[in-house]
Amino acid sequence: MIKFPVAVAAVFAAFSVKSQFYNNGATIKISNGAVLSCAGTFTNAAGTITNDGKIEVQGDFINSAAYNSTLNEDSLLFTGAGSVTLNAGLATLNNVQVNKTGGGGVTLAASATIGNMFDLKAGTFSTNPATAFELSAPFGATFTYAAGTEVIGKVRRTGWSNGTPKVFNATNMVINTAGGTAPTSLLVNMIPNSDPAGTEREVKRTFSFTATGGSGYNADVTFPYKATELNTNTEATLAPWYFTASEWNAKLAGNTVNVAADFVAATAIPSANFSGLPWKLADPNYAFSVNTILRGPWNPATGLMNTTLNAGGIIPLSQPYNVAPFNYAGTESVASIPNADVVDWVLLEIRKPASGLPADANSSTLIGRKAVFLLNNGSLADLNGTPIPLMAINKQGASFIVVQHRNHLAAMSNSLPSNATGTFANNFGVLANVYKAPGAASDPVSALISSASFGLWAGNANTNTSVNAADVSVIKAAISNSVTGYVLTDINLSNSINASDAAIAKSTISASGTTSTASRQSNNATTKVVVSSVPD
Repeated sequence: MIKFPVAVAAVFAAFSVKSQFYNNGATIKISNGAVLSCAGTFTNAAGTITNDGKIEVQGDFINSAAYNSTLNEDSLLFTGAGSVTLNAGLATLNNVQVNKTGGGGVTLAASATIGNMFDLKAGTFSTNPATAFELSAPFGATFTYAAGTEVIGKVRRTGWSNGTPKVFNATNMVINTAGGTAPTSLLVNMIPNSDPAGTEREVKRTFSFTATGGSGYNADVTFPYKATELNTNTEATLAPWYFTASEWNAKLAGNTVNVAADFVAATAIPSANFSGLPWKLADPNYAFSVNTILRGPWNPATGLMNTTLNAGGIIPLSQPYNVAPFNYAGTESVASIPNADVVDWVLLEIRKPASGLPADANSSTLIGRKAVFLLNNGSLADLNGTPIPLMAINKQGASFIVVQHRNHLAAMSNSLPSNATGTFANNFGVLANVYKAPGAASDPVSALISSASFGLWAGNANTNTSVNAADVSVIKAAISNSVTGYVLTDINLSNSINASDAAIAKSTISASGTTSTASRQSNNATTKVVVSSVPD
C-alpha cells in the first residue's frame, strides 16, 4: 500500500500502485495527460487531490476529503474485475468510466455527482437502490452505454428544461418533456429483474419517476426491458402501466414497441400520471376463455346452436353493436365469416367497479369491450374464428365478464381474479358461475334441458333489459309483415320470423319467478317479466 502522510506534496505524471493508495493529508496533483493507476482500493481520507488527468482504480474509490479538478477534464476509470464501491464524498466527478471487462461492477456507497460524462462500457453499475443514493448529473451531461449495460437504481438530471430528450439509466431510458412548466430536476428509479406491486401480469422490471417542481407538462418516455424479463407477455403488444388508487392502469394509446431494441416508447404522459407513481410494462391483451349458449338457436337434439344465419349469408361482416342500446364504436369486421360454426356476433365486456361489488359493475366500469363470434358449441372466438379471443383491458384486477347478444338478455359472471398469465375464464352454462341480482325471482340464465345446463334468456326483441309481453307484440308484428333477415325479432336465428319465435319469448316469460316483490324479476297478477341481472 502506498500511503501519503500529512504535509507531503506530490505531482504525478504517471504512477502505478500495485495494491492500495491511501492519502492521509498530502496535497496531490495528477497532471493533465497523466495517469495514476491503482490495482487496489483508492482512499483519500484527508488532504487534497487535484486530478487534471486520469485515476484508474481496480478496487474501491473512497473520498472523504478534498477532491477536485482545475481543468474539469478529470477522469475516474474503474477497470479490472470484481465488485467495488464508489464513495465520492462531496466531490463532483467530471468524467467517470466503468470498464469492468473482467466481470463485476460498481455500487454506490453514497450519492455521487457527475459533471460532464458517464460512460458504462462493461460491467454493472448500481446506485444501491435499497438506499436513497443517487447518481446525479446536470441536464447537459452525456450518458453513454455499451450494448446490454444499464444503471440499476436512481439517476437524476438537474437543471431540467423542456424540448430535449435525455438519457438516464440506459441507452433507451430516455425522457423528454413539453408544455406546461418544466420541472427543475427529474429522477428515474429503474430496477431490472424486479416484481412490480401486486400479482398481476407484468414484465419483471419496475420504473418510477420523480419530478421536482413543474406542472401541466407531458412526458415522452422510452421504457427499456430485457427479453429475459418478459414473463409470459407478448413482446409486440407491450404497453406501459401506472399504479394509482390501488390498481394498475394501462396507457394504451400513443405507444410504439421496438422489439429489435427492446423498448416501449410512450408519448404524452400527463405530469399528473408521470411523477410519483410506479410504472411497469405488460401486455394488455388478455385471453378470454368464455362459453355461453343462446337459448333461441339452441337445438336440444344436437346439443349445439343452429348456424342458419351463417349458412344463409345473413350475418353482417361488421359488428352490429354500434346502435342503441349498445352504442359500441368498435371497428371489428371481417372479409368473410371465418368458419361454418359461427352462430352470430356477441359483445364481450369486462367490468371493474372500484368497490369490487357486482351490483356496482355497470357500464361505467368498463375496462374492455369487443365484438367477437359465438360458435355453435358455445365458445367465443376471435375474428379469425379461433376460440379464446384476445381483448385489451385498461385496468388490472378482479373483474366481471359480461356477454351481450342482440335479442337475448345479457349475463354477468361472478368476480374473477386477474392473474400473471393474462387470462379470464367463465362458463355461463354453469348456473353457479353467473351473477344473480339480489331479490331476483328467476335465475339469471335459462335452464336448457335440465338444471345441468343453462343459456341466455331469449326473446328480447326490443333490446331493453327485460323480456315481457311487449317483446311478444313486436315479434307478432314482424310475423304479420313477413319480416326476414338479420333482425331482432328472429329469436331462434332461423332467418324466418314465425310462431316459433313468439313461442320462445312466451316460454321465457312463463319461466319468470313467483315473487311479486322481486327487485329484478317479477311475476304478479298483471305482469310477467324476466329482467337481466346485469347492472344497468
